[in-house]
Amino acid sequence: SVAGVDQAGGGTFQRPFRTLDFAVGQCTASRGDLIILAPGHSETLSTATALAMDVAGITVLGLGVGTLRPKFILDTLTTTTIAVSAANISFKNVVFSANFADVAALFTLTAANFACEDCEYTQEATSMNFVDIVDTSTVDNSADGLTQIRCKWIEVDVASGSLVNVDSDIDGLKVHDCYIDLGVNGVLSTIAEVAAGKDLTNIDVRRNYSSRLVAASAVQLITFADTTTTNTGIMEGNRCRSLDVAGEIIVTAGSNISFYDNLTTSAIDKSGYILPVIDA
Repeated sequence: SVAGVDQAGGGTFQRPFRTLDFAVGQCTASRGDLIILAPGHSETLSTATALAMDVAGITVLGLGVGTLRPKFILDTLTTTTIAVSAANISFKNVVFSANFADVAALFTLTAANFACEDCEYTQEATSMNFVDIVDTSTVDNSADGLTQIRCKWIEVDVASGSLVNVDSDIDGLKVHDCYIDLGVNGVLSTIAEVAAGKDLTNIDVRRNYSSRLVAASAVQLITFADTTTTNTGIMEGNRCRSLDVAGEIIVTAGSNISFYDNLTTSAIDKSGYILPVIDA
């Protein structure tokens, strides 16, 4: 609450805390604590340490719809971020907005089972943007269970990157029912860019809507720097749009992912066709 006070003993409906960071500090690890953000709550974060999600097992639930949803604005530095260093953290129904050009990562993730549900990633002006939404550490399996469900990211800035910048092996990446519409940034994929030597196992990527109007050599959803058959999992029911008529592909070839009923198109006013092609 704007009128709240960051003081021990508060945190009730009648005596709310002022900031989420203070509320996190009042929680007990792995107890399943719930922090509720009231409709209209807003905070501005200006550094990489302004909000630290460092107590395990917390759910942050935003109340309200539309412009009344709680909102966090990141400004001042490209390095401003929300550091998630404790496991089993989730955000639900919260808006995150960039108010600085090329904020490198909304979330810097070093812990497992981080989830966002019904969240929106946006910007305060057209020249402001997040490059990536989640940036993982280089420690393999530190970001296992990373989940994005029913989230929305619309970004016109050409510096926008991918929903997840994957710098480590991840087991159990889940992306369901998300809407991603991004500006053209080279040939970057909308869901994930996977670094050399890193793999995604048991991924579950379903029913996402993706648009990035790249004209040539586009990998629409997930790019692997290395072609490896150690990746596993399912991509089903995704819908993609680009302008790459000659080289349409939704995932780097040879990745060993299983595909079912994914549609893509690079034509105006045309419905998508199944890609990869149906096995005969």
